[in-house]
Amino acid sequence: MVVVGAGAAGGWAAKELTARGLRVALLDAGPPAAVPGGSGLERRPVQSASYACTEATAHLFVDDLDNPYGVGDGTEYRWIRSRQVGGRLHVWGRTSPRMRDDEFKAASRDGVGEDWPISAADLAPAYSYVEQFLGVGRTPLVAAERAFKQTVERRWPGRVVEGTPQACHAPTRPLGVALQTGLLTVFADTIAERVLVGPGGERVTGVGVVDRQSGERREIEGRAVVLCASALESTRLLLNSASSDHPHGLGNSSGALGRYLMDHTYGINLEGSAAPRAGRDYEPSGNGAFIAGFRNVTEPREDFLRGYGIEMGVETVWVRAGRLRRAVKDRFWMGTFGEVLPNPDNRVVLDRERLDAWGIPTLRIHARHGENELAMARDQVATLREMLDAAGFEVNHEVTELAPPGSSAHEMGAARMGSDSATSVLNSHNQSWDVPNLFVTDAASFTSSGHRNPTLTIMALTVRACGHLSDQLRSWR
Repeated sequence: MVVVGAGAAGGWAAKELTARGLRVALLDAGPPAAVPGGSGLERRPVQSASYACTEATAHLFVDDLDNPYGVGDGTEYRWIRSRQVGGRLHVWGRTSPRMRDDEFKAASRDGVGEDWPISAADLAPAYSYVEQFLGVGRTPLVAAERAFKQTVERRWPGRVVEGTPQACHAPTRPLGVALQTGLLTVFADTIAERVLVGPGGERVTGVGVVDRQSGERREIEGRAVVLCASALESTRLLLNSASSDHPHGLGNSSGALGRYLMDHTYGINLEGSAAPRAGRDYEPSGNGAFIAGFRNVTEPREDFLRGYGIEMGVETVWVRAGRLRRAVKDRFWMGTFGEVLPNPDNRVVLDRERLDAWGIPTLRIHARHGENELAMARDQVATLREMLDAAGFEVNHEVTELAPPGSSAHEMGAARMGSDSATSVLNSHNQSWDVPNLFVTDAASFTSSGHRNPTLTIMALTVRACGHLSDQLRSWR
C-alpha cells in the first residue's frame, strides 16, 4: 500500500492498514521533524497571515517561495500549509467535534448542492473509535463561561453552550502505533508528483516521487494508493496524473475534480472583558466553549442558507500583590466558523507554466465569498454582539469583515464524494469511481463543508475507508 501524506488522514491510514497486516509505504513531502531556525517569516508571506505562524513556529509552515501558487483574476486565497511528518497536526488546536446530519444532509433541506452519500449514523462507529483512541472529551467551562451559558440558554433555548470537544492524546499517536507494527516504512522528504496508472488506466500501480533534497525522481509501487496529502495537494496530484486514459485528470470522468472548493468563513472576532463576578478564588483560564450551529436548524433565516459555529475562550488576568495573587478581570475572545456553499466556480486548475522548486506544476485557485457567505457574516457580527450584551460582557475590539477564503486553514472539497459517478469523484467509501484501487480520504472528499472543524471527520472517514479497502483487497487477489 502507498499512502501519500503523514498528517491527520495519513497517520490513521497507516495505523488501520498495518493493523490488518498490510505493508505500507508512507510518503511525506517534508522532513521527519521540522527543526526550528532557518528561513523565517520573510519567506512565508502567505503563511504568516495565519495566527499560528510566528517567528517561533515558522519552521512548521511551508516556504512560500519554494511552494508558489496562483489565484484567478479578482479572487484572493490564503493557502496555509505544512510540510513535515505529522503535517498540520503540529499546529492543530485539537478541536474535535462530530459533524451532524444537519450538515451531511443539508441539501435535502434547502435544495443547494448535494447530500453526502453517508449519514452521521454511517460514520458513528468510526467517530467513536477515533474519539476513544485520542481521548476526546469536553473541556470544563470556567466561571465566566458558565455565566454566559446560563444567560444565553435561558434567552435562546436553541443555542447550547458547551465545553469544546478536544483530543487529549497526541494527535500523531496513530502514526506511532503503526510504526510499532514493523509493517510501516516512512519516506520523508519525498514529494509525490503523480499517481502511476497501469495499462488501460483501470488500476493505479504506485506513485512517482521527487526527493526533496536531491531532486532525484523514482517510483514507489503499491497494490493501492491512498491520498491523504490535504484537500488541495491531493487534488493537485490527481490533476497532474492526467494520461491518455484519463485526459482531464486521474479519476475525473465526472468533470468534478478541482471544483466545489470550500473552506469555512473566518475572521469575525470580538474581544473584551467578561462581566464582573463576585468572588475571585483562583481558577485557571479555560480551554474554550463552543456553540454549535443553530441558524437554519432551530432558528430559521430567510436571508441566507446553512449556519455557523461559535467558539469562545476566557482568560483570567491576575496581578501579584506581595505574596498574594488577585484576579483583576476575565478577558474573552469570540469568533465564528461559517459554512461555505459548494459552488462549481470555486475551483482549482493546474498551471503548467508555473512550477514549484522541484519542477512540478502548481495550482491556480479561483475562490471568492458569495452573497450567502457575506449575509451570514453580517448575522454573525450582530448575533455575537447580541449575546455578549445580554451576558454583560464588554466588547472593546471587533473584526467585522471576513478574512480571504482559505484563511481558516480548513480547505475542503475539489474531489468530492457522492452517490452518482456522473457528479462526483469518489463513492461513499472515499474510493475513486473510475479507478477502484485509488482512495482519497482527506478533506478533498467533503461533499459540503458544514461548520465544524473538519479534522475529526477526516480521521473517521479514513478509518472507514481503510476498512473498506482491506475488504476489497481480498476480492482483488
